[in-house]
Amino acid sequence: MKIRMLIVPLTLSLIAGPALAEIVIKPVRSGNTNTNRPGIVVPGPADSGFRGTRQKPQVLELLNGDRLQGTFVDFHLDTGATWRHPASKNDLKFDAASISTVHLNPRGALNLPAGQNCTVKFRTGDELVGQLVEINKTHVILSAWYSSNSLRIPREKILSIHPGSRSGGAIFDGLTGLQGWVQSGKNIGAQNMQFKGNIQIRGGFGRVGAAAGWQYSNNSFVSHASGSQIGRNLEKLPDSVSVEFDLSWASSPSLVVYLFADQLKPHKGNAYIVQINNSASCMMMKAPSSQISLGNQSMTTLLRGKTKAHFVISADRKNKTIMLTMDGKMVKKWTHTSAPLGGKGKGIMFVTQTTGMMRISKMRVTHWDGEVPKGNTFSNAGDESMDVIGTSTGKVKGELKGLRGGKVNFNATESLGSVLEVSLEKINFISFAGAKPEKRKLEIGDVRATFSTGGEFIFRLDHWTADRVTGMSPSIGRVDFDPAVFSSLQLNLNKKRGEDY
Repeated sequence: MKIRMLIVPLTLSLIAGPALAEIVIKPVRSGNTNTNRPGIVVPGPADSGFRGTRQKPQVLELLNGDRLQGTFVDFHLDTGATWRHPASKNDLKFDAASISTVHLNPRGALNLPAGQNCTVKFRTGDELVGQLVEINKTHVILSAWYSSNSLRIPREKILSIHPGSRSGGAIFDGLTGLQGWVQSGKNIGAQNMQFKGNIQIRGGFGRVGAAAGWQYSNNSFVSHASGSQIGRNLEKLPDSVSVEFDLSWASSPSLVVYLFADQLKPHKGNAYIVQINNSASCMMMKAPSSQISLGNQSMTTLLRGKTKAHFVISADRKNKTIMLTMDGKMVKKWTHTSAPLGGKGKGIMFVTQTTGMMRISKMRVTHWDGEVPKGNTFSNAGDESMDVIGTSTGKVKGELKGLRGGKVNFNATESLGSVLEVSLEKINFISFAGAKPEKRKLEIGDVRATFSTGGEFIFRLDHWTADRVTGMSPSIGRVDFDPAVFSSLQLNLNKKRGEDY
């Protein structure tokens, strides 16, 4: 039987079925293809631009695990999603109830416009980035380049505010894809991969798309296999550096982090090595012919009941010092006096030691000043009874009167009622009295939009076109966003998907 170029009917029949195979149609642009038809290609804001220019194919993922490359055209609540593929003469229509995720794959990470460097974290876990304009008795006003109007956020909806959390100076900021990373591991079932025309059907062993290496998804690296390794060289890596990241796990954590590695291979070359697992953290210094343990620290109490934590590994190569902090608290500080340096390279590498799910997100590399890191952007560092502001010198408790003109007016309890005026650029975080994380109750029609700049926001989506995204949020009301800010869109949040289908 010959496979002809007319592949759309075959594709649609496969999508409609319950099979677990993954279908990837490789984009083929013929001379007759109309390239002037509008589609959502996720450009950046005019005054910021992108780091990187290559546009990766966009991917439509259905609830049963089927995947289709192409271009996302639009979405309407009543009619569903419109999808375009160069091999099809007509746009394809997909019912909204069948869609899992739309991967927009913007061209690299956004360079934020000046001043758009404040993160507002909601009690429900949502995050918005923008310029902090005002805080009054009832609302926080955020100006965001991707919104047509200023965002008025009720104070009671906010967990914490982090001015300058997205500011410049980072050596590496945010996971935007696998490009530039080196990893080991081959796709499970790769030996069964078949090619038929422009249709690529991947056979798997149980899990659709399961792999022995790290996979990229929603600004995160995800692994489901022990021995998954991924690393990269950072040419501007200084001798004193902090590497921070969120780590999530399904059962228990087991991760090995290599820092200052001169080879991106486990057990090779020179490196500092920090091992984190459910019982202890261990620090080692690796040389080509030896490996020296610098001691360990119990993690049992710290990790009990957790499935997620924010880690910072800080190291000073010249002073032979390394520090591990978790959720803003120092776990252990190690020093060594041996002659050779622990690491001689510019590499950072992550290696799993568990078959359970491990997820790395919100990774950032900055220069380390030798102090215990205080700028953990996503820690819940507040006080439930009072407002709190955190600075480089510590926390101040009291009542936040307001913010205008870049100055915070704060009635500190220890200053006997006098109102302090603190410049916003000196503040690491702000939390309000009574701020506690809350579990969101998902409603029919809710979607999870992931930002190219990091963070997620759940709202009810009405329309998504090349120019705007409109919907309704229970936290801030009507929303009107520029689609350029989003890297993916997840629908049908309450439905089974992928491997559970």
